[in-house]
Amino acid sequence: MLPLLPKSKSVIFLDLDGVIFDSYGLWDEVIEKVLALANISYTQTIKKHLWRLNMIESQAYLSALFAKENLTYPEKKTQQLLEEAYQKVSLMPQAVETLDDLAEEDFLIYAVTSNYDDLAKIGLESAGVLQYFSGSYSCIALGFPDKTEDFYQAVLETEALFDKTIFYLEDSTRHLKTAQKFGIQGVYLSNTDNPQDNQEQAFRTIRHLKEFTTIVKEEMND
Repeated sequence: MLPLLPKSKSVIFLDLDGVIFDSYGLWDEVIEKVLALANISYTQTIKKHLWRLNMIESQAYLSALFAKENLTYPEKKTQQLLEEAYQKVSLMPQAVETLDDLAEEDFLIYAVTSNYDDLAKIGLESAGVLQYFSGSYSCIALGFPDKTEDFYQAVLETEALFDKTIFYLEDSTRHLKTAQKFGIQGVYLSNTDNPQDNQEQAFRTIRHLKEFTTIVKEEMND
């Protein structure tokens, strides 16, 4: 971990999937391939149900679908397909420019993800943006099923960030609400490809990544 930084250093938390990684379709493709191994169609019903679950719950749900066919869920094969996919993951439009702008403004940037830690790091490295991040935190790697209060508490404690101003870009209002309990200032990235897209008035909402940099600069100059 980095040494304790000056108190003036402000912090950015960035979700990865759907914010930095253009990975919604990637997951659909992998799950479709996995289900095909059991001759199960990847229906809209299954897709919508998976969107409501965290990673641990999703694996249990998929395992149950395979069990109905008297088959064992191919966990290793799924992991292999995901690793291959994240080695070629695309970035969201304006992702590099936004990261570059934030780095130029001397913000300390952290990835906070519900994804598996190895997939997050494979994606960041293969996409050539790992160098922008001072750290990457996966709730699963820290032993939490989702981005719970305990997860955010652990990140803040580990990096000694309690006295820092933190801006957080997410595509989940649920996660923003949890982080808000720690005084973290949330911005919601709306995406029509997100089945749970929900523009709540509780958070500033943007549709393009570059808008986030503008908001952060405005807030810091107030």
